[in-house]
Amino acid sequence: MIQGKLLKADLHGAIVTVTKSKCPSYVGITGIILQEMKHVFKIITKEDKLKVVPKLNNVFSLEIDGFISYIYGSKFQFRASERSAKKFKLKGTIDL
Repeated sequence: MIQGKLLKADLHGAIVTVTKSKCPSYVGITGIILQEMKHVFKIITKEDKLKVVPKLNNVFSLEIDGFISYIYGSKFQFRASERSAKKFKLKGTIDL
């Protein structure tokens, strides 16, 4: 039930961490989502650096009420406004 609500949630202001990536320099980036676009997250880190992280080929982790949820960026390439109105079908995930 949390996963279904998370798919339609607006993630602006959420604290996320890049857990897996095809590009090793993205792994470990933690910060607050400042802006979400169709293909990228703009994340501001603790060091006040703005990082632009593509959603494609990245896995993000998000903690909500003690539960850690993983967001597969390849399956999440929509704008927040488009995602809230879309009906999602259950499909298997493809690991990096």
